[in-house]
Amino acid sequence: MGEDERKFIMRQLMEPGFIENAESTVVLTEEEESGKSELRVKLCSKENLCIANLDKKKTELHFFLPANAMYKRVDHMIFERKRDGSVKLHLIEMKSSVGERKWVEVKGKFRASYLLALALAGMLALSVSETVMYTTFEKVEFRPLETMPSARRLKSGEPLFRMEEEWSGMRFGLNFGTRIPFLHIPIQMERGADGRLTGAYIEK
Repeated sequence: MGEDERKFIMRQLMEPGFIENAESTVVLTEEEESGKSELRVKLCSKENLCIANLDKKKTELHFFLPANAMYKRVDHMIFERKRDGSVKLHLIEMKSSVGERKWVEVKGKFRASYLLALALAGMLALSVSETVMYTTFEKVEFRPLETMPSARRLKSGEPLFRMEEEWSGMRFGLNFGTRIPFLHIPIQMERGADGRLTGAYIEK
């Protein structure tokens, strides 16, 4: 599929504004009253496709079961064009605070959004060669999850992973029948006088 076919699908067959071309600097926002946020992302490529506010758009795939957060989405998705023609997938979730239960919820969103991204990549003939997942936050606190041991368990007999290790990216992974590792990057945000959280991420 060439660029003309891809543009036709994006502009003629998808909802207006669903996916947009983006340059190297992308400003992403979250407008929920519980945690208004603004993140400035600086990517290496100047040719990117961005789906901002993904969680507010119609992306249901009705053949998925309603359980396991399969109908939940992260806040933003970016397909970054690499020099070899493949794309690097960025999945971004914005939070004000993260704890044990919230982290389990975020991982569910990452898994469902990753599968959605692969479906969209297939429609647009994009080859995903790398995936990075991000969570923006102001505060984070993990305590022993004694009441929810299944949240960190993979299969019977396999070890639990400390949430702090997953969060920091050292041992982050998602369950697809087997545990597939991904890179997770937490992004610290700062609260301004107006109560809005702001932050930046510069790709290296």
